Amino acid sequence: MRIQHQSQAPSLTRWLKATGRCCWLLCVGVLLLNAQPGRANQAAAETGAPGAAQRQAIHVVSDDNFPPYLFRNADGQVEGYLVDLWQLFEEKTGIKVTLTATNWANAQSMIQARQADVIDLIFQTPGREALYEFSKPYADSPSSLFTHASISGIYGIQTLKGFQIGVQAGDACIEQLKSQGIHSLLTYPNYATLIAAARSQEVKIFCMDESPANFYLYQTGSQHEFLKSFVLYTGQFHRAVPKGEVALLRQIETGM
Repeated sequence: MRIQHQSQAPSLTRWLKATGRCCWLLCVGVLLLNAQPGRANQAAAETGAPGAAQRQAIHVVSDDNFPPYLFRNADGQVEGYLVDLWQLFEEKTGIKVTLTATNWANAQSMIQARQADVIDLIFQTPGREALYEFSKPYADSPSSLFTHASISGIYGIQTLKGFQIGVQAGDACIEQLKSQGIHSLLTYPNYATLIAAARSQEVKIFCMDESPANFYLYQTGSQHEFLKSFVLYTGQFHRAVPKGEVALLRQIETGM
């Protein structure tokens, strides 16, 4: 499998030491549970519309800033559950996989411009349903509001009014907040820069998926400075392809 990357994120060395290798192996095992050899060998017979050509190679794109699913190690190399998952997919199906790790907004631009075939780690939202065909969900991911310790009284969506909220460009948090009347948002290119802005008190409240939030807060020693106020919503990870590419989605789902 070929891995491409377009930007860098902070080291995970301290986080990996804290969580332990056993957690890593357990989570990879859960993600790969359905990747059975027998099912993979049936891909050609079970996917796509009649006469639809089966892909021999696919280009997968995702967020390079989402530990532990996809991230960069201390040497800047891409690692994570998705690397292992797509490597196994390639081995079981014979379909060559190129995995590109980039910032989340760029990942979505690439798939919409047909510069990639599949996007991974994406939530299904009303605004995205016109753009993508979605796989079945494979993991839950709560997204929460984190607040500076100097601010009290943030316990629900109504208490956010009047505050500027930090968000990552392209994040489903944006759609969720706007749908509930929260429009004062400051957008940052990735989670690492959002955390940096919070630490410099450019923004004192931010919305982020809990897994990367916990990692970056711990990595920067800010876990006591910013506290989780409440869960905004719980999303589910999907794989998705451009709208209309039903045969491709079936081929991927069968291989998984």
